Amino acid sequence: MIIDGKAIAEEVLVELAGEVKAITATTAHLRVGVRSRLAAVLVGDHAGSHKFLELKKKAAQKIRIDFRLYEFPADITTQKLRKEIVGIAKAQVNDGVMIELPLPSHINTQYVLNAIPPEKDVDVLSEKSQGAFFAGRSVVLPPAVEAVKIILEKHGIEPKGKNCAVFGYGLLVGKPVSHWLASQGATVSVINEFTLNPERYSQDADIVISGVGPVRGKDPLRALAASNGASKPLITVDMIKEGAVIIDFGKDVDFGIISKKAGLITPPLGGVGPIVIAAVLSNLVCLIKKAN
Repeated sequence: MIIDGKAIAEEVLVELAGEVKAITATTAHLRVGVRSRLAAVLVGDHAGSHKFLELKKKAAQKIRIDFRLYEFPADITTQKLRKEIVGIAKAQVNDGVMIELPLPSHINTQYVLNAIPPEKDVDVLSEKSQGAFFAGRSVVLPPAVEAVKIILEKHGIEPKGKNCAVFGYGLLVGKPVSHWLASQGATVSVINEFTLNPERYSQDADIVISGVGPVRGKDPLRALAASNGASKPLITVDMIKEGAVIIDFGKDVDFGIISKKAGLITPPLGGVGPIVIAAVLSNLVCLIKKAN
């Protein structure tokens, strides 16, 4: 069965629209009658990032959340960027702040992300926010984790007792998702560039999560696919078992063939992406409610 990410995301957005309407109308909100706002920061001019931000803007507008994009040149310094983000985060009009990744290679990414206070960190990427999440104290989940949770709940799948294989251990997907699955009682195998014969783990997995994604510079995990040819997918049909759940964040899966073998699978378009966007907005709404 192919997971309809667009339909799932629309269901989430409909629920959020009702919550936003209530927040805007209540005197408990800091700015009565004024729309809440999500502030997004973009550094440089990456076409893919612009497209993804446009999708976030459209989703925000659907639930009557204002969306403000702050753009900075690719050659901005780390110190200058952090100073700008501190100002953006301090502005009362901005209820949530997100930084579109990746940042240019000369930027100290984590130092910049740390400029976002936890109460406005919709992506859960500052060290304080991450610390709260890994300690089980965060009021919101990283968007990738929330997307996985939504998909599994929608299809009645309980992670507890399941074998899971997570490809990649990145900040956005692999690291938080593997931690959350383990916290839910799953047995988790993390596959990275040092993993020998990764199929040993993925072939036994009830749930496979992949968050490697397209190459932007050198990507060591892509070496796992070298024997299949550089242009072929990272995860091939022989690497998964019949009926497995496949959630692909990075277009790493040989979808056409694997979709015939998997029990559930996200498509490369309209799959997990729309749900991640809905999760970001869900986090924003949750943080606004907590602040009031």
